Amino acid sequence: MTTINCSSNCIHQKDGKCSLDNVTMNSALITTDCIFYEEDRKKKKQN
Repeated sequence: MTTINCSSNCIHQKDGKCSLDNVTMNSALITTDCIFYEEDRKKKKQN
């Protein structure tokens, strides 16, 4: 298992780490360095 630091507003980011366990599909629009980035809309509304 690899530990990946992450500070993005991503649904896979938990406490500064990527929590993605299984790679299934990547996002259609690559707007970050991570191809598995998916915006966490709940976190965005709170900010």
